Amino acid sequence: MKLKDYIREGYNIVTTPNLAYKIQEDYPDALVFTGRVLDGIPIGKLLVDRYYSNNPAVLSAKSLQNAYAIERFTCEFTGYETVVLMTGEARRKVMQQIKKRIDESALDDRSNTNLLEIKLKDTDSVPEVYYKGQKLEGLIDVSYHYHTTTDVVAGSTNDINMEYIGEVTMYPDKKTIRHKREV
Repeated sequence: MKLKDYIREGYNIVTTPNLAYKIQEDYPDALVFTGRVLDGIPIGKLLVDRYYSNNPAVLSAKSLQNAYAIERFTCEFTGYETVVLMTGEARRKVMQQIKKRIDESALDDRSNTNLLEIKLKDTDSVPEVYYKGQKLEGLIDVSYHYHTTTDVVAGSTNDINMEYIGEVTMYPDKKTIRHKREV
């Protein structure tokens, strides 16, 4: 599928500001989001430029979508030609920025996220729980227990039990995550 096919099917789009402007010119009814307003992505169908696929706002909107696609917004895919060819110093600076962003996104690819994070502001607050980097919403019950019989990892256990509401619908779905290993 090409960009115009996604737009015909009613997809909202996340892409760079320059391309967003061009898309809005050609398809005024299309909803296009850029790096400046990614927090306002509505529920529906979402087409994401691969450049933004690891953006935290895009990742949090992913679970709310009925359909979700990631594409590389090449000239062939979008149907647009490169407007200005960069040469010399401008090209070198842009390439350095691109490489820096790629390196930063490689560090934030969630491959080094913790299995479990529990944040508690005080004893009267609701904890924030992150499992494999994803925040769990609608917490019902969270318990974590660590026990050791020796000073080595082989003699220890991490018992995790979490219940939460998944997607909020007319009939809420209760989800459970459990890890239990006996010593």
